[in-house]
Amino acid sequence: MEGTNGTEPWQRSLQAVLGALNRTLHGALPCPGQPPAPRDPRRDANAYMYILFVMTLFAATVGSLILGYTRSRRVDKRSDPYHVYIKNRVSMI
Repeated sequence: MEGTNGTEPWQRSLQAVLGALNRTLHGALPCPGQPPAPRDPRRDANAYMYILFVMTLFAATVGSLILGYTRSRRVDKRSDPYHVYIKNRVSMI
């Protein structure tokens, strides 16, 4: 005997709602009282430019973070133990 936990009707109704929403968002089903809108071929004409712009901003951000981190690690710090203890003792000898 298979036991059900009562989620099957809920899952079916959720699938129906999501399917209707998906069809509405993709233009297959117009909103009530409105004629279906014609698809404009120029609507996505500059989508590649937007993607390229976002990728360039991301690359610049990551590049500046990497460059800043490597430069900060390269600079000798005065609080470095080598400069505080070892270098001073070697000059005394």
